[in-house]
Amino acid sequence: MCRKITDGKIRNKERTKLKLIRAVGEVIRTQGYTKLGVNNIAHTAEVSKKMIYQYFYSVDNLISIYIQGKDYWTAFSNEVDDLLNANHDIKQLIPVLLENLLENLVKEVETQKILLWEISEPSKLMREISKIREEFGAGLLAHLDPIFEKTNIEIRSVCALLLGGIYYLVLHSNGAGGTFCEIDIKTDKGKNQIIKGIQDILSWTYLEAKRQQS
Repeated sequence: MCRKITDGKIRNKERTKLKLIRAVGEVIRTQGYTKLGVNNIAHTAEVSKKMIYQYFYSVDNLISIYIQGKDYWTAFSNEVDDLLNANHDIKQLIPVLLENLLENLVKEVETQKILLWEISEPSKLMREISKIREEFGAGLLAHLDPIFEKTNIEIRSVCALLLGGIYYLVLHSNGAGGTFCEIDIKTDKGKNQIIKGIQDILSWTYLEAKRQQS
């Protein structure tokens, strides 16, 4: 009997935590990150605000848990070697990661709003998320470096431009709407055009490295 009561408490706790985490996403999606207050999150989750402190210690910690769960790169932060072992070739892995990032951002409205938060105002939480992302990126770039030894190619600049382009295209599409350079990334045709561009740029970069090394 005691075990059933305990199990029930555990399930209730996990359900409440999940409701609060989901409430953060709902607030971001429907009202914006500026409305991420304790009272509003608790009201949206339909639970007492005391539960936020009881289960997450602070509202910032709750928000951080939600954002890390939504961030595309954070999910891979400890898996660089596993990803490389699975794909074998770093040159094949990079375009796959970028293509999946594009797909992810187009679909995830909350993630788009989190990106806007990150670039629109200073935030300790966003700096921490950015640091995790940068650490993951450093691991990938370290594996790319041997490909560009004895060349003048700035592979970090190439990756930065590709990433920045993806982020901006998605945010532009969700904000201003319409096309960008006559491409609509909300359509399959538009996404495929951008993916083809990513593949071409990386392919040309690898070929130029090989040319300089020969």
